[in-house]
Amino acid sequence: VGRFKKWRPEGAGVYTNAEGDVYEGNFVNGELVGKGSAKSSDGSVYHGQFKNWRFEGQGSLRNAAGDEYRGGFEYGMYEGEGVLTYAAPQKDGRLKDAGTWRYGVLDDPAAAKLTKLNVETALYTQRALLDKTLAALLPHEPGKINLYLLAVAGNGAQEVFRRETDYVQQQFDRHFGTAGRSVVLANSRTTVATRPMATLTSIGESVAAIAGRMDKENDILFLFLTSHGSRTHEFQLDQNGMELRSLEAKELGKLLKQSGIRWKVVVVSACYSGGYIDPLKDDHSVIITAARADRTSFGCADDNDFTYFSEALFKDSILSTATFGDAYHQARKLVAAREDQDFEASLEPHDKVGKEEAKRVAAEEKEARRDNHSEPQYHHAAPIDQYLKKWRAQLPAAPAKAK
Repeated sequence: VGRFKKWRPEGAGVYTNAEGDVYEGNFVNGELVGKGSAKSSDGSVYHGQFKNWRFEGQGSLRNAAGDEYRGGFEYGMYEGEGVLTYAAPQKDGRLKDAGTWRYGVLDDPAAAKLTKLNVETALYTQRALLDKTLAALLPHEPGKINLYLLAVAGNGAQEVFRRETDYVQQQFDRHFGTAGRSVVLANSRTTVATRPMATLTSIGESVAAIAGRMDKENDILFLFLTSHGSRTHEFQLDQNGMELRSLEAKELGKLLKQSGIRWKVVVVSACYSGGYIDPLKDDHSVIITAARADRTSFGCADDNDFTYFSEALFKDSILSTATFGDAYHQARKLVAAREDQDFEASLEPHDKVGKEEAKRVAAEEKEARRDNHSEPQYHHAAPIDQYLKKWRAQLPAAPAKAK
């Protein structure tokens, strides 16, 4: 709504896109530039300078949760001097972060120094750490179906992924008999000197080592992968200060097939992780993913203990259900309910609109709610279902009754 020149917005006006984002300000040759405002469909509001539709220059951005940043922007990200004030105290009690920002992240001299030290440490210790970890793996115990765990935390910039793998290893060692048969690979700013990193090499060698110690025809591999994921179905492997190549879904499928391990349970907690099902599925594998192939998952904040899906599956479901399938179905409901709560919190009240307008808004919100769900996915087949029941039956205590 506003002036046009040669069919393009020109001068003062308001532009609303198909997603419901509203931009107001001065348009030049069809692009928003200079001082203006933007109200996103997710509830965030920006006031400040624009360049080619992006936040650029000085401005303020308040997100749907009420956190507000005031300072410099570049290419739509926090850049330069600025202050981020939180709507609620963080886990360590702080209410704000202030200083110099680079690419949306607060420049922390201590963290930068740690990153450099981590690179140096990794160069000289990672080989030995991986070798020592894999050498400690226990072999197959005759007369039993052994479960082996490989947990991979891919992104080192956010500690939530490392916390998840730590939790899962402790949980499985305690309740599912993987003590001595579990390996954690984690990219983290805190564990470079004490734990093997998650790289294509370490993942490949860990799978091979487990295959060499287990009975490949009768034991079970439980593979847990947690990180960011891409639309092209790549599992992100990232360590601060180091450039690592991501793990593609088809690469993982090839790796597992070449290992010769017959029975597998694979959990991928990442955005777009449903894209891992087709390259991995067979009659001897259960595959559980945090999202559909074309949907994101939620909860990957640095100070979180879990992402939404991992919390629902491992913390809230896996010990209170009889099978991994039952745990998946319960977790899926919990995630959907939590996402609904988030969606409700982001909506504005409509008590002042007319009856017909209220109906229209309600219909739009219902459609948006459906599109907002991550929709975790599940593949299974009769052979693996029956085999997992056989494995569960030999456990010394039913995990569903554990506390």
